[in-house]
Amino acid sequence: MEWDKIIAAEEAALRDAQTRLAGLVKTELNLGDFDREIMALRDQITESRAEDHAMLVEHMTRLASLRQLTARGRDLPADPDNPYFAHLRLREQGRVQDVFIGRRAVVDAKAGLHIVDWRNSPISRIYYRYEEGDEYEETFGGQTRTGFVELRRTLTVQGGQLVRVRIGEQSRVRREDGEWVEVAAASSTLTGGVGTALRVPEERLGRRGIDQRLPEITALIDKAQFDAMTTERSGVVVIRGGAGTGKTTIALHRAAWLHFEDPKRYAPRNMLMITPGDALARYVAGVLPTLDVAGVPIRKFGQWALETLRRLWPKLGKRKLTSDTPTEAKRLKRHPAMLRLLKRAVEAETHALDEVFERTGGAAVRDAWLQRRTMAPVPRVRALSQWVQAASAVAHDRIELLLALRHAEATLGDPFETWASLLTDRARLSEGFRAYGESPYEWALDQLVDTVSKQSDAPPDYSAVDEDRRAGVDGRGLDTDDLTGKLDLDDVALLLRLVQLKYGHLTGPGGGLPPVEHLVVDEAQDFPPLALKVLIDAVRPGGPITLAGDTAQRIYFDRGFGDWDQLASDLDIKPHVLPPLAVSYRSTRQVMALARHVLGPIQINPAGRDARDGAPVELFRFTEQGEAVAFLAESLKHLRRRERKASVALVARTPEVAQLYHHALEAAEVSHLRRVDRENFDFSPGVDVTDVFQIKGLEYDYIVLLEVTSEHYPDQLEARHLLHVGATRAAHQLWLICSGPPSPLLPSELLNGSA
Repeated sequence: MEWDKIIAAEEAALRDAQTRLAGLVKTELNLGDFDREIMALRDQITESRAEDHAMLVEHMTRLASLRQLTARGRDLPADPDNPYFAHLRLREQGRVQDVFIGRRAVVDAKAGLHIVDWRNSPISRIYYRYEEGDEYEETFGGQTRTGFVELRRTLTVQGGQLVRVRIGEQSRVRREDGEWVEVAAASSTLTGGVGTALRVPEERLGRRGIDQRLPEITALIDKAQFDAMTTERSGVVVIRGGAGTGKTTIALHRAAWLHFEDPKRYAPRNMLMITPGDALARYVAGVLPTLDVAGVPIRKFGQWALETLRRLWPKLGKRKLTSDTPTEAKRLKRHPAMLRLLKRAVEAETHALDEVFERTGGAAVRDAWLQRRTMAPVPRVRALSQWVQAASAVAHDRIELLLALRHAEATLGDPFETWASLLTDRARLSEGFRAYGESPYEWALDQLVDTVSKQSDAPPDYSAVDEDRRAGVDGRGLDTDDLTGKLDLDDVALLLRLVQLKYGHLTGPGGGLPPVEHLVVDEAQDFPPLALKVLIDAVRPGGPITLAGDTAQRIYFDRGFGDWDQLASDLDIKPHVLPPLAVSYRSTRQVMALARHVLGPIQINPAGRDARDGAPVELFRFTEQGEAVAFLAESLKHLRRRERKASVALVARTPEVAQLYHHALEAAEVSHLRRVDRENFDFSPGVDVTDVFQIKGLEYDYIVLLEVTSEHYPDQLEARHLLHVGATRAAHQLWLICSGPPSPLLPSELLNGSA
């Protein structure tokens, strides 16, 4: 291949395109007049009569539409400093056409310039679907076109200068001194990863289906950890460790060991495992049977809590669920201070009965009531009622006293009334948060109180309205946007906690919930303390509880989890916290080095050990997302040809970026491509395109992190955690893709040595 001639030809084509583009630059239109008139109309609305508002708003809307139409004329053609990233030469029926592909389309037949938009131009499909030398057949505008890809080149233009040319798997890069040098093909290849991920392929599984690394990890923990795992038959055990150190594995083995020691008490139906997502739940459901523990209920917390409320309190459980709770109201409901607020609310209701029983029953009844103060409030009232009915020395009116007891049981026994009363009492809420050290904004408290006020009301009854009239002028149902009578999952947790505080255990009109004999909570750092308290108190007193987690892998930051010490204080427990697991079995030394660097000042165990070596982490920088898509499409196609059973995940920070890449790669005809947006992983070989919130707790042979840019991963706490989680899903090889300024969280050696 004559690279000197190729580079010279591409540089000449770039100069020609830049010259032609310079002559096409449009004069920007002045939109200031539109903006000023719209602002003036807005001011008029505040000063005008109500009957004039509709006319003024309509005029503003028209002006805004005209402004938008006019603004479209402002769009400049392709940027001369970076007009395109690919060059095609197509031959059709003896006619040859050169087409360039970029972010913005500029087609000027007279000037001989054809730049098409990679996102929506039909002809760009040829670039993504075919290689140089291929014959193609595509349908454009209802017409089938056939031809030959005579030339296909991927180009990188920076600052108006051609700096890279790639043809197939061969590349040349321009150095700072102007010399063009070859780039090794191996630096842009995903290879060698088949069979390293935990879930695929099946032949890695042993005779009974259990992955052979499971006992290996358990065998390599130290004596203290093993002793705690197998001898602590009561209380809370916390299993800590970085990504891939085997926390989940050890938690599952502890369940298996308990079952082996006492198969009747720790029968699978008597245990409960809580996971943060469906994908991890499906994985655990496949592993537990291989440990001879089949049939353990595995739930997400919200799923378990809602099932429990509907079973125990059918009337409350019939209320519709909403996911539209405002963000700040949701955060305050999950705040650890809620644990104390709920407890104090129930204590205040109970203490108010001291005077009631003394007034209606006298000193003897008061003393009998106080003697039972260690009991939960509702059982305490019931016990006092039984005593009164059996006692012969009640000085006051027995009927009046029994009526007071019946009223007290009804009042104390209603968790909904306590929930509504507390969460609509702005003064009590403010005082409770301040006592915890939190001072929420007044508007945040208003948001919480207003939301709960709507949720606590009875839903409106539209049964008297004709069915064909139950819609507004916009076609939506009368109660579509109404929170009235609805609860969210945080309310469900609050109500269950109130049931526990009032009754001493989970019970209700629908019956009682048998106590859990052993509880396992995986990824515990992503659960609100309130949820963990409800779960822990659902276990038989003294029963074993296993919490597994890693504070470095937090992906939710509105749930009130601080650290393990703070959690123990919030939950009022004394857990047995195991020494952190130090050896990473999932990811390679290279991946873990990056992951630890990303955590920076928040890493807890910087001296962790890695079980194996692997391929270097690579950063690939592009000027356009379209160029990145082309690179990935080629790499993934080559990988599929070599390793048909490999598992690959393309992981974005946001669902929108994931959707963009999936759509483009789908157009490029990457095979076995799947869009995972609701944890609908099937763990089969192929390419999953998803976001970091979906993939928590899973692993793949190859991970490609999409758009690791300063926009998506700035120097912020949340970005550090999310980038760490995304990187540590890789069992073999990790790539980072950027089409903008790279994240400042990346190490300098990676930035300076990136492809």
